[in-house]
Amino acid sequence: MEELRIEVLRRLAERALKELEEAYKRIPDTNNGKAYLFRGKERVRLMLNILKEMEG
Repeated sequence: MEELRIEVLRRLAERALKELEEAYKRIPDTNNGKAYLFRGKERVRLMLNILKEMEG
């Protein structure tokens, strides 16, 4: 059961990271939005790395 939860979280994190990367590419450089998106991407990337370590 624990492995299934980790797998689900990993997939959600991968999907969130993909969506954040797409949003980062589309947002204009003229506001602070890119900084918020970048930090969000890095947090999700860190969570994904932790989940991958837990699986392996």
